[in-house]
Amino acid sequence: MKKQTAILVTAGMLVGAGNLYLALQEDSKAMRSSYIENWAEIGKQTLTETLHAEGVVTPETEHHVYYDPKSTEFKGFLVKEGDEVQAGTPLFDYSSAAIDDELARLEAEADKLETEARLLEEQIQQLAYLQSVSDATTDDSLPVAGDGITADPTNDLLAVSIEKEMYDKQLEKSRVEAEIDQYKEQIAAYDSSGKLEASSEVAGSVKEIHYDLNNPIMTIISATPKVEGMFSESDLNKVEEGMDAYVKADLLKGAIGGTVTKIATHPEADPAVNKESQFPFEIQLELKDETIVHGTHVDVSVVTNQVVHAAVVPQTAISKGTIYLLNESGKIEKRSITKGLEVDGMTEVKQGAKPGERFVREPENVQQADSPFFSKLKLSSLRKNTFQEAGNRQLFKQILVGFFK
Repeated sequence: MKKQTAILVTAGMLVGAGNLYLALQEDSKAMRSSYIENWAEIGKQTLTETLHAEGVVTPETEHHVYYDPKSTEFKGFLVKEGDEVQAGTPLFDYSSAAIDDELARLEAEADKLETEARLLEEQIQQLAYLQSVSDATTDDSLPVAGDGITADPTNDLLAVSIEKEMYDKQLEKSRVEAEIDQYKEQIAAYDSSGKLEASSEVAGSVKEIHYDLNNPIMTIISATPKVEGMFSESDLNKVEEGMDAYVKADLLKGAIGGTVTKIATHPEADPAVNKESQFPFEIQLELKDETIVHGTHVDVSVVTNQVVHAAVVPQTAISKGTIYLLNESGKIEKRSITKGLEVDGMTEVKQGAKPGERFVREPENVQQADSPFFSKLKLSSLRKNTFQEAGNRQLFKQILVGFFK
């Protein structure tokens, strides 16, 4: 241990004395060497450029229910404000003279068809009786020459005719019974009090009811939420429908994803010379298990550009379109790069450098391109086995290399 300490102390003294000597010489090579304390490897990162806006959570759809007082008579509401409804849930009932007349007509048609079905059944039974008589008559055969017998051809034709007639009557009866079922289904739509129910066409909750019967007499909002907000004029050339978006709020545990589904092509208010126009937008949310309340104010981030696994460096490491790389020969290399997306102080390197290469974080510390560099010795990275494996001769050689560099 003492031996290693002595070597380190001796090396430090030699390096310090040598650097001091060279630094005091005019046109010294040491003056052109760069002390690079802060460097790193070019990494990979996903850069996401976003546009921020404010929004509020609203129902995805509003369905208005109307009532016609001229042709119908209102009976009463069957739901109240705040009730959850499904498609087909009765909302209110009503009646009218026209409805009563229609009900009477349907019942008359059904009665007429039932009478027709009974008559067809009676005819089928009569034909069945004639068929049995025909079969009995066919058993009385006539003798002919030889050992065989022959039946009366008149009876055969009669049996075929009866069978065809029975088949046609049965088909007709089936058709009539099907029509009866249809009329009964229509009649079933009317309840015993003669009222007709108006049902909801959508699922959601009842937002508002006008008990004075002013149209729309009811508003149903969907259970699915959306986000509404405003884009400024300067935002319009950056966003478009179909872009991904994320919303955040104090009431939410994390961000909720969504898609920009609508951007208005006309401003919300009439344009004015001295006022910037605002353009409404809508975002459809991709909810899983999250619950978000209508009326919640949210922060909106629209993804306008994104690069996945981009080679990135800090913007501060770039000087006039170039970066300084530390190559394996121990020199500083000046490299021109093609910049891409710039987000939050990081710049995408599209061409000129690749991930894994070491770059100088502070280009102002570079004295001269294509010149040697030296960096701070990290004693914490030294290990005992490093000295043991290298040996005294190798250690001394490395010390001399560092001295003359």
